[in-house]
Amino acid sequence: MSARIKTILTAAGCFLAGMLVMLPRQWSLPRLRDQVAAMRRAHAALEVRARAAGSSAPGDTSLTQLLKDGGGNPMDVLREALSYVDSLKPGEIAGALEALKKMPSTNALSTVKALLLARWGAESPAEALAWVKTQDLPNSRNLDYRAVYESWASKDPKAAIVGLKQIGDAAMQARIENQILGMMSLANPQSAMDLLHQFPNSQQSNLALSYIYYYWAAVDPAAASASAVSMPVSDARRFALENLAYSWAQQDPQAALVFANSLPAGGTRQFATGWILGTMAEQDPAGAVKLLGGMPSGDFRNELIPDIASTWAQQDPAAALAWVGNFATGATYDQAVQSVLSEMAKTAPVDAAAFMAKMPDASTRDGAISALATTWAQSDLPAALAWAQALPASDGQARGDALKNVLQAWGANDPAGAASFIQQSLATDPNLNSVAQQLVGQWMGSDPSAALTWAESLPPGQAQNDALGTAFRSIAKADPPSAWNQAQLLPDSPARDKALGTVLSTWSVQAPAQAANMLDTLPAGTVLDDATSAVAANWVQQNPAAAANWVNTLPAGSARDGAVAQLISVEGKNNPATAFAWAASINNETAQQNQLNNVVQQWAKKDAAAATSAVQSATLTDQQRTDLLKTIQKAQAVN
Repeated sequence: MSARIKTILTAAGCFLAGMLVMLPRQWSLPRLRDQVAAMRRAHAALEVRARAAGSSAPGDTSLTQLLKDGGGNPMDVLREALSYVDSLKPGEIAGALEALKKMPSTNALSTVKALLLARWGAESPAEALAWVKTQDLPNSRNLDYRAVYESWASKDPKAAIVGLKQIGDAAMQARIENQILGMMSLANPQSAMDLLHQFPNSQQSNLALSYIYYYWAAVDPAAASASAVSMPVSDARRFALENLAYSWAQQDPQAALVFANSLPAGGTRQFATGWILGTMAEQDPAGAVKLLGGMPSGDFRNELIPDIASTWAQQDPAAALAWVGNFATGATYDQAVQSVLSEMAKTAPVDAAAFMAKMPDASTRDGAISALATTWAQSDLPAALAWAQALPASDGQARGDALKNVLQAWGANDPAGAASFIQQSLATDPNLNSVAQQLVGQWMGSDPSAALTWAESLPPGQAQNDALGTAFRSIAKADPPSAWNQAQLLPDSPARDKALGTVLSTWSVQAPAQAANMLDTLPAGTVLDDATSAVAANWVQQNPAAAANWVNTLPAGSARDGAVAQLISVEGKNNPATAFAWAASINNETAQQNQLNNVVQQWAKKDAAAATSAVQSATLTDQQRTDLLKTIQKAQAVN
């Protein structure tokens, strides 16, 4: 194996492992376990590929040919990429990187680029950094800086960390700095600690210690634990101990548990034990839950229960459910059951459905049913659909959500088939409206013409009205005038009115004045009221003065009252006197009183005297005046 290949592999190994960021305070145990497993697989694969690459002499593979043939086995891609990168002269690396920028992105291209930067960063970091800063594509600059710095650090970590200041991005600098320290810990943990101690105190972060002790424990847990225990009591020590225990548990959970139990009683011991139990649950769930039962009750133990239950459910969901039922209560029980059922839905959906049917708590059951529908539909759509349809009507919202989730999965691949089913099997179903709207909204993204035609074919009624509204809302977002013209071609009916109103409401987001000019074509009623209110709401946000002038031109009635309410919602915060005058102009007595009450209540909190004066001088009935003055008095009392 050539010296260059060794350099490239060392840097590439650091880069692979550096992809994993240890944030145990924010990540769940299952996610951390997935990340650790990924890191182990990456290192194992790297070693295998290094041996394979070492037996192949550098060839004359061209970059074009390599990328053309590089879509096969990853080991072959790496072998060929190593051969190609090793065959280049130092002055040819920049040209190869420039050539990559002109080629379509593939896994092979990413591999070649990482290896090119790894070699350049180890041999001439200043040149490599200058290229990344001035020539690299912006969307890949972050990862490529990391590749250069981590390869540089494989030869001279202290110089690489000092050189990080060239980035000019403090957050990226801190991330790469911590990753370099973590990678150093794989080879020489004490060197990583010595280097960290040379930093200013502001750079000696808890996250850096998390990296170092996590990797240190992977190579020498006894030395790592002795070092961490000797640290002064602090947050840094806690981070070190927790990450050390978690890493140790990946290799020997029993030994890690002995270590955790040797720590003084308190939060650090609890957290370290929690990481270990989460790992133990993968190998010996019964043993893990037995140890969990010996922990003191409290929030921390409750947080561990759903994670351990989820892990156990991957092996024996029935046993996990039984344990949760005997061990957890309240919100912890709900969360743990959801975790188990989520795993059970993947392998035994019929059993999961049977358990859900017996769950006494409606809110927990409803959420579980909705989640099961989504998972089950992905593996066996007909079975999931039959189950959702068979749910009793008494389940109400749960049945509706299950049908929507199953039909959403169907509609993603076969909207026409889902549409046919809805019309044939759900024509009288109480969920027809919601599933039809959902399908139309979904279908508009792939075939708007077919979706619109189907919405028109629905029988007259609320489902058709809302389905057409959904379709025309989608069209109006892209082209309001076209949507308006299409909606006018619909047969004269409530569905047409709803479509026109929806178009105007959507149009008003972009051009409220244009939408307002079309309102007089709508018949009086709810559709006109809603559209007028939407125009006012959008217009007052963009141009309050123009919106107010327009509202002043509207005839008295429910449509104007709704528009006035939108003006008040804005003016009431900034100009209560104007808002009060608007409220007094509302035609409907009940709506007028409610708006007047809301305005003076807010006004009195800022200026009770002004609010009182306005009420006393306004043209109101005696009862209105009395009620509003009482509102002002109550607002003052609260203040």
